[in-house]
Amino acid sequence: MKVRDSGAYRVVCAAFVLFCVATVPVTAQEFSERQEIAIFRLDYYGAPRDPVPSERTAVQFGRVFGYERRVESETSDIFRRAVGAVDEHIRSVFINLGRFEVIGLNHRLNAENVDAFTRVLRDHRERDLDLPEEVLLGEEAFTEQDFDRLVGGFIIVIPSVSYYNVAARGREYEAEIETSFTFIDARDQSTIDQFFVSTTGSDGNAVAAMREAVNGIAPQLEYQLRSMDIFQLRSGVLDVAGRTVILELGRNLGVQRGDEFAIVQERRTPTGHRTVDETGMIVISDVREEFSIGRLLYANPGVQVGDQLQEVPRYGIDVTPYGNVILPLDRRYERSTFVAGVKATASRGYFRVRPQAGFEVPFTGTLLAFLFPANLYVGAESNWYLGRLKLNPSFGVGLGGAVPFNDSLFSDDFYTTHVGGNLKLAASYLITRDSMLVAELGFAQWFGLYDKVFNETVVDRFFGTYGGIVVGLGLTFK
Repeated sequence: MKVRDSGAYRVVCAAFVLFCVATVPVTAQEFSERQEIAIFRLDYYGAPRDPVPSERTAVQFGRVFGYERRVESETSDIFRRAVGAVDEHIRSVFINLGRFEVIGLNHRLNAENVDAFTRVLRDHRERDLDLPEEVLLGEEAFTEQDFDRLVGGFIIVIPSVSYYNVAARGREYEAEIETSFTFIDARDQSTIDQFFVSTTGSDGNAVAAMREAVNGIAPQLEYQLRSMDIFQLRSGVLDVAGRTVILELGRNLGVQRGDEFAIVQERRTPTGHRTVDETGMIVISDVREEFSIGRLLYANPGVQVGDQLQEVPRYGIDVTPYGNVILPLDRRYERSTFVAGVKATASRGYFRVRPQAGFEVPFTGTLLAFLFPANLYVGAESNWYLGRLKLNPSFGVGLGGAVPFNDSLFSDDFYTTHVGGNLKLAASYLITRDSMLVAELGFAQWFGLYDKVFNETVVDRFFGTYGGIVVGLGLTFK
């Protein structure tokens, strides 16, 4: 009988145990709850300030020097009229997300004074210092009662517009707004995150251009918030029946139809670190007050009761660039027509039926007087999920026309030349978490409003009727 080398034996056993530990998932589940958010009022360059009292004890914090980008006085006046709308858009995003208890503050605080504010907040909490009657941060006066309100465990949000401008661009005005958002954890006074949201708007009226830029803040801000790890929803699987999955959280935390959740498993690596593996994906088909119903797209291994779920943030619009070939059924048309286009489909808030809109360029054979052809359409699609495979019957109706290359030569931006639409059946296959390969088959018909006017000429294909069987490929980005 051979005697084992005890040292080698222990090494083998230790390696085996370490391997087992590394491959065993961490089963502790997380469930999201509402978080308390304290939001400052929007600060911006040129913001009106309240008069400073003549008698008070004040301590000045903040930077002595600052960099500013000057804008025209007319731009400032326009933005001052819009700033209330920016404030409301910001607060409405936090409220409508459903995952926050929102506390509105009446103070303004710009990005340059964040560090000073954090230091005072830390000193007030950790050292229990007596504050003067009023502490001046930047140009805002805080009382001890204000600080007492903030040290209770809130996440503090400081929005600040760092740049805004309106400039004439030809016959239109273009407005720009750049807004920064800083998040501070009041418990330890650490900065959680900071990001910028940049939006633009254009219109023949300067005020309307600024309003369009303001309206663009909300969707970007919502996506950025849902992308922050601290704010992402976490849930667990309550029940499974075939491809139907019941999960905790519903309207009470802002879950919507079309939202996606990844099935995740935490495990320890051989070095002792934790890592998260995505093993599956579900899409929400129905939402109740405190739970939601999802459709399983894929899972490896299969989904089980108790599995951890984590929200996958999306903009809420699926974008599909595609190329189609229209094969004519009418013998009068000897040539096929190639069409390149892109369609956008609303995904968040919808499940079985979703609206869509598209823009496409039919290569009808010629360009005429600095114009090129374009089709604009709106419609809807139906979703039938078969795991990674999805079938989408759809329709679209719209206008075809010509878009000028040079605005100075034409009085309009679009000239209508066709009416028509399409009927399609698409098969989409989920190749990655964020993209799908699409194959389409259908029928399209565009009736020329000037058909036969230029009969038997080279420009007839530009203005004439065309249509037939549609076959094509596309790629959808979520």
